[in-house]
Amino acid sequence: MAVLSIIVGIILSVGGVFCIFTPFATFMAAGYIIGIMLFIYGIIALIRSIQKRAGVLAYISSILAIFVGFLAVFRPGATLVFDYLILIFIAIWFIVQGIASIYISIRRRKELPGWGYGLASGIFGLAAGVISFIFPQVEMFAVGILIGIFLIETGLSLITVGSIYGECER
Repeated sequence: MAVLSIIVGIILSVGGVFCIFTPFATFMAAGYIIGIMLFIYGIIALIRSIQKRAGVLAYISSILAIFVGFLAVFRPGATLVFDYLILIFIAIWFIVQGIASIYISIRRRKELPGWGYGLASGIFGLAAGVISFIFPQVEMFAVGILIGIFLIETGLSLITVGSIYGECER
């Protein structure tokens, strides 16, 4: 098991390096990943709905997830919709987080000694959201690099765990 963990860790780390050097391609692949996840989720949800004899809404949402996931993977151009939605959701999340941080920081400045850090974080979050809407290419680039960093970190963790686990077996 330790060897498998190390092998998967190396593959993830190498893939992460590839993602960092090709952030746009990495981001564009995210739509396929979401489509595959929706398809698998839909199948699992449908099986659970059948097992639990769930209501009509559960069946409809499961079948819809299967259908949308299937379309995303096998219909050319459909993943672009998912990629675009990712950009919109991230930009909205930045804006909402920024506004919330600004509001909380100003509202509770007397109670929070480091309220200025929250205010600065909110301003940066709001700015990141606005920039993401104006220049989506910047957001695509950043998401691609973050996916690469995540894969490298996960890969190194698996290598470490595999190495430690291998030492414990001896």
